[in-house]
Amino acid sequence: MEISFENKTVNIYREVHHQTKRIQESAESVVPDTDDDIGKLASVHTGVMLKSKDLTSRGVTVTGEATASLLYITEDQSKVSFVRLTKSFSLEYEIPEIQQDTVAQVELSIINCEARVVNPRKVSVTFELAGELSCYRQESLVTDTCLPQDSGEGLHAKYESCELMLVNAACEKTFGINEQFSFPGGKPAPSRLVSQAVEFLVSDKQLIGTKLIIKGSALVSLCYLSEEVNYPVKTEFSTPFSQIIDIAEEGMDNCWLNIELTSAYFDIINTISNDKALDCEIHAVIQLVSRRRRSIGYVADIYSNRMPVSCDMQSCQFSMVSGIQKLKLSADERINVTEDCSDVLSAFVSLSGYSMEQGKLKAELGIDILYRDANSLLSSVHRVINMEGEGARENMKICSARMADVYLRPDGQFIDGHISAEFQCMVSDSVEFKKVGAVELDEEAAFDTGKYPSVTLVRVGKESLWELAKTYHSSIEGIRAMNELEEDISGKLLLIPKAL
Repeated sequence: MEISFENKTVNIYREVHHQTKRIQESAESVVPDTDDDIGKLASVHTGVMLKSKDLTSRGVTVTGEATASLLYITEDQSKVSFVRLTKSFSLEYEIPEIQQDTVAQVELSIINCEARVVNPRKVSVTFELAGELSCYRQESLVTDTCLPQDSGEGLHAKYESCELMLVNAACEKTFGINEQFSFPGGKPAPSRLVSQAVEFLVSDKQLIGTKLIIKGSALVSLCYLSEEVNYPVKTEFSTPFSQIIDIAEEGMDNCWLNIELTSAYFDIINTISNDKALDCEIHAVIQLVSRRRRSIGYVADIYSNRMPVSCDMQSCQFSMVSGIQKLKLSADERINVTEDCSDVLSAFVSLSGYSMEQGKLKAELGIDILYRDANSLLSSVHRVINMEGEGARENMKICSARMADVYLRPDGQFIDGHISAEFQCMVSDSVEFKKVGAVELDEEAAFDTGKYPSVTLVRVGKESLWELAKTYHSSIEGIRAMNELEEDISGKLLLIPKAL
């Protein structure tokens, strides 16, 4: 005879696929006729945008666009110019039997970009791109299991529970920002944009009903050339943004957002007052994963005092994540230069790699410094700096990283620098337990209960009350009622009554 459980269920999202794919793409470009020849590469500025994300019969196809702006010093070392390259790419993720209701989310990054001067009028770059794909599917999860009231006498179930942090929403929303920024009056007026980067900083997430309100700011970092000076100028603008996303759930204990840039348009314009301004149009997609803490009750074991029981055991495994934790790394460096440095003009710092190893957070960054030497000629230096710090934990995942502080000071043949970076991390773990998925009673092999004593005296070893009750055809309630029990029953003499 098969016993059916009484179950309560809830809808959740389970991560059914996770994969990071890496590819290399190359591009070439020539210096425009209006620009001077290349003397020396000074810095490479990269960016990546998500263009599309499609589910196919074979898996997920992601397309994007990588850009690189190569800033260079001209042959006469009198000024700087740049060359911009763009390369479209595609990432193919093969996922057998993918379902069309799968929610696919991807995080794109440029791991490395190698630039090479082919000749004074031509350059080439090789991008190393990475796309981290996570796929979620909605499914029904049993949150509470118990025996039906009419399951019969003599049948006993062992109930256990555990706390899980489960994904209750996985969705996305596109949005746009149109803004016009005035260039600060104390800086040289812009003439040409070299590069631009957009960073989305989320400051607040609030759930009201099923509506998640997201507030933050878009930080626009620019590098441009000016006719007033012979070196590149950096500046930043910030504009607030807010979005409302219906996650269709009323509870949320943890929420992770990944905002991917999908397109961006920038132009230097003249205002009515003849001042310079930046006209920009930014488009992005918010990819959201919301988690909620739930208690899962399940049947860990079943026995009957009247007949043999056959249990079908199921193994359940769930991934767990913590809230966002912030870590910071700093480094003080003394950078040697070929010529005496009289003035640091511009510095460009980028994180080229980071990892968690043996309880330590490690990061590698590249720094390009453009400076003026003692003869008032332009020069540049490139260095790779390694940083290391404590605070990493087992199963900790780095979700995002950004440069925090960069301070540089010239000192003759050296440039002294202080650099720091901030990291947002989550600790991921897994919870595994076994539960009874189905149970069947063998009525034809019923026990001869008459041959069992009404009460058995037992000296307890390492057995639990459940194991004693199961072995001697009793019940935990019956054993408790007949004995004055303490928390530690090891070595005690117990009277164990037969329970039918």
